[in-house]
Amino acid sequence: MRADPARRADQFVERWSKLQKQSDRAYTVGDIAGRKAIQSEMAGMAKSLERDPQIQSILAGRKAQLGTTIDTGRPLGAELAFNHGIDLGRGRGLGR
Repeated sequence: MRADPARRADQFVERWSKLQKQSDRAYTVGDIAGRKAIQSEMAGMAKSLERDPQIQSILAGRKAQLGTTIDTGRPLGAELAFNHGIDLGRGRGLGR
């Protein structure tokens, strides 16, 4: 599996989608702690893209599957984190 970047990209999309659904459910039922834990895992996944440029380039063409449609000009991992509220950007998340 490590040798097949397309398969790794598929698994990333599958895992990301699953976590996004879990995060949405946690938000709906008011499970703030659960949602934060899920978002932390998603942040780790987004951060992992910085260390895997091959997967990042494959996933760039699959942004819609990851729930990201707007191109901010950021690297994909940072764009995912920003668009999903995981990383609120400089200044907005201070004091949390």
